[in-house]
Amino acid sequence: MADPGEVQVSPQPSPPPFSPSSSDASSASSPGVPVRLDWPVPSRNSDRTVDLLEEVELQIGDAAFSLTKLLEATSAVSAQVEELAFKCTENARFLKTWRDLLKEGYDSLKTDN
Repeated sequence: MADPGEVQVSPQPSPPPFSPSSSDASSASSPGVPVRLDWPVPSRNSDRTVDLLEEVELQIGDAAFSLTKLLEATSAVSAQVEELAFKCTENARFLKTWRDLLKEGYDSLKTDN
C-alpha cells in the first residue's frame, strides 16, 4: 500500500488525432472560444493537481540539488581516502624496513653469544 504522503504521477494519455467537425470549425473562427480536442482540459477542480505537480517538480529539483552536493562530498572524501591509502602504504613500507633492521640486529646479537 502506498504511503499517504506519497504522490504517484501517472503519464497523461496521448491526445486523440484531431479531426475538426463543423461545430469545431465554427468555434475555431470565433475569438476567445477554445477548440474542443476530446481530451481532459484542466478545470478549476484541477488546481490541486497542478499544485501537486508543482510540488513534485520542486521535490525533484531539491533531490537533484542534494544529489549534486552528495556527489561533490563523495568526490572530496574519495580524494582523501586515496591520500590516506598512499600514506598507509608509505607507513607500512617504513615499518617493514624497521622490522627487518631490528631482526637483523637481533640475529647478529644472537650469533655473537
